[in-house]
Amino acid sequence: MVKKTGLGKNPLEWIADTRKKEEVSKSKSFKPLKSKTLNSKLLVQLREDQVESLEKLVREIMAKRDGIHKKERITKNTIIRAYIDSLIEIDIAKENIDTEETLLQRLKSRIQK
Repeated sequence: MVKKTGLGKNPLEWIADTRKKEEVSKSKSFKPLKSKTLNSKLLVQLREDQVESLEKLVREIMAKRDGIHKKERITKNTIIRAYIDSLIEIDIAKENIDTEETLLQRLKSRIQK
């Protein structure tokens, strides 16, 4: 005779995921940024000095916010996205850009105008 313990056949069944498949997939996706959603990942290789500059900027921004302006966490990704959005609006001469240095100089000269 088997002694009943009240736990049923699978005593760990209570920890199983009971959410519907849709709920699970939604919970693993990125959270929307206001009205925009993040839907692509891009691996970007950065130099060590670029990473250090981003980290320093994040620390400075986070340290200089008061309680009213702590709605959203500012990260290196946040800064990179903001930089990209601002650079998209800058119109540069696109002819004969042969190196990253040339592109950088064109962007700098356009920003300084």
